[in-house]
Amino acid sequence: MRVGSSPTISAAGLGLCVLGVLTPMVSAQASGIPYASNRPQSFQFSSDFTEPYNSVGQEFEWNDDRKRFDDHGDKVDGPGTDTYVGLTSLLHYWKMDGLPNTGFIASITLPEIAVRGNGTRVSGLGDPLVGGLVWYNPTPLRTIGMQAYVQLPTGADSVSSDTYALWPSLFYDEWLGKVNIDLLVGAIIRGDGPHGTDPGNTAHANLRLGYNILDRPTYQVTPFMSVDYQKTYSSDDRDNNPITFSDSNETAVGAGVLFQLKPGIQSVIPQKTWDQVSIHYSQGVNGRNTTVTDGLFVQLWHYW
Repeated sequence: MRVGSSPTISAAGLGLCVLGVLTPMVSAQASGIPYASNRPQSFQFSSDFTEPYNSVGQEFEWNDDRKRFDDHGDKVDGPGTDTYVGLTSLLHYWKMDGLPNTGFIASITLPEIAVRGNGTRVSGLGDPLVGGLVWYNPTPLRTIGMQAYVQLPTGADSVSSDTYALWPSLFYDEWLGKVNIDLLVGAIIRGDGPHGTDPGNTAHANLRLGYNILDRPTYQVTPFMSVDYQKTYSSDDRDNNPITFSDSNETAVGAGVLFQLKPGIQSVIPQKTWDQVSIHYSQGVNGRNTTVTDGLFVQLWHYW
């Protein structure tokens, strides 16, 4: 965004609990923090536009799975694999007459998943997420809202969770001078799992703090810090007995930079919009019963 002007329209990134959907191939540990790939301004939206428009995003996630947190919270040897995830998202933005300062998004996200190393070679298209969000602008520099996605177990057999899931969350974004605060709090509510199991639900929180160090007519640069947390509750087997070590939690911290380029489509949206590229690294600092986050996250977004 240009500080002091109307905020940029931006899009929300989705992250996946990647290894949590690979239980046929990997141990029953949950792994990965939802929305870990988010950047500053992930939930900065403006209702100041005249016609519906669209965006497309591509995210890339890589995690080095050499370490995991055991049941005591100690870092021990992990599965020794590398996990790669792509997330391709298509979003459609619109407004409704009679609802001032309010906007809506419908979206679909398709994961592409691969796990390599230590005798493991798994890949395929993952379970898609379909849904959307609604936002409200109390002021031009503040956004609040809610979103919900349904995860459909239609991915490739090798990477599908075989479980329906609902991803609801609340979000908040605000500019305070050159500082951007972006916060998401949500959950993953899972249905019946494969073979009569009852997968545990997940709670998560994701905070991004960005500082706009360069604000030029054709580009912006915003370094940021990230803090992510997830708590996954114990799963039950078909006899309603808790599955050992299936509960988990993790806190990860990271840093990165967001680049915004090429203002455009002002014929539809009065203020400037920007193509966006972000990259950041995140490291798990404490946890239990989960592979340690040790990953790189990249996002690319384009609007039309």
